[in-house]
Amino acid sequence: MIRPTVTLFAGLSLAFLLTSCRSRQEAAGDKYRKAGDPIHALMNYEEALKRGKLSKEFYKNYTFINIQAMAFRAKEDPTAEFLDILKDTVASLLGQHPDPANQELFVTTLESIAAQRMKIGSSDAVEGGFRFIQTAEKVSGKTGAAANAQKQVVAAKLKEIEDDYREASSSPTSGIIADYKLNKLALMVGGETAEMKDLWSKVRKLNLNTYLMYDNDDVDLGERPDSRINKYGILLGIVKYEPGKTTTKIQVKAWNGTSGPMKFIGDSFTLVDKDGNVFKASGKIGGFAKTDKDLIAKGEESKTGGLTFNHPAGTVPSYLEFKGVSGTTRKYLP
Repeated sequence: MIRPTVTLFAGLSLAFLLTSCRSRQEAAGDKYRKAGDPIHALMNYEEALKRGKLSKEFYKNYTFINIQAMAFRAKEDPTAEFLDILKDTVASLLGQHPDPANQELFVTTLESIAAQRMKIGSSDAVEGGFRFIQTAEKVSGKTGAAANAQKQVVAAKLKEIEDDYREASSSPTSGIIADYKLNKLALMVGGETAEMKDLWSKVRKLNLNTYLMYDNDDVDLGERPDSRINKYGILLGIVKYEPGKTTTKIQVKAWNGTSGPMKFIGDSFTLVDKDGNVFKASGKIGGFAKTDKDLIAKGEESKTGGLTFNHPAGTVPSYLEFKGVSGTTRKYLP
């Protein structure tokens, strides 16, 4: 008689332990989730997550309710920045706690929000929609939709950048902004597309003798410059550019934005063509330092130096590169 009682007591204890591992906040979240109220469910799940007393079903339900919250908020405003935060949160959760049902729902929700954003048609909305399509493809493993959406993104962004380019005649910093936006677009779509080449060539020609200092107080980008773009401490300005059939002549100056002095010598320059071929300068004149003692101080501008590059006929120059002890930088050519 004693043994069954002990077994029963042990069974009750185990049941109590299993139910007690779900906190009051998680239980409240479950209640709201079942009632179809994702916002209040999310609030309670967030509180449960802070307290750390979670059931084994928590992350499955938490991921699901984040997806539902995305869909709910999208009905109010499909362009809301909050949706991008939820997108990244769900992607991270699925990476740590995979669940086929949640993955399928997430992809469907991403595609729905992307379609709503693309339909709006504005440059920012189309860009946001493209990001959601990219995430949907990454999660599902299916490709094709992003390639079609990319054309819309590029077209919308180029129209916006073309306006910046036109404004550069009266507002010089608009040329810097146009270059920055083209760099951002290239990062977004994975490189320079055929549609981008013509405008970027015009922008680069416009900015030849401009130091592309994206974080300058005079250049209002409306955001903190992307470090992948705003990465050069030494900035180049091309005073004169004379491309020829077998010889290219460049007059160049530099601004030292590094933490110390730099040497500005012609031997530190190379010309790189569209195929990646590298050419060293065959001639150097003007303001290049001839000794290690001739340095450009921090925050100072160099004198103009002249470079001559010999190359095979048919060479198409891509950029001028300076590589010194103080750092490496590039100036892209039209």
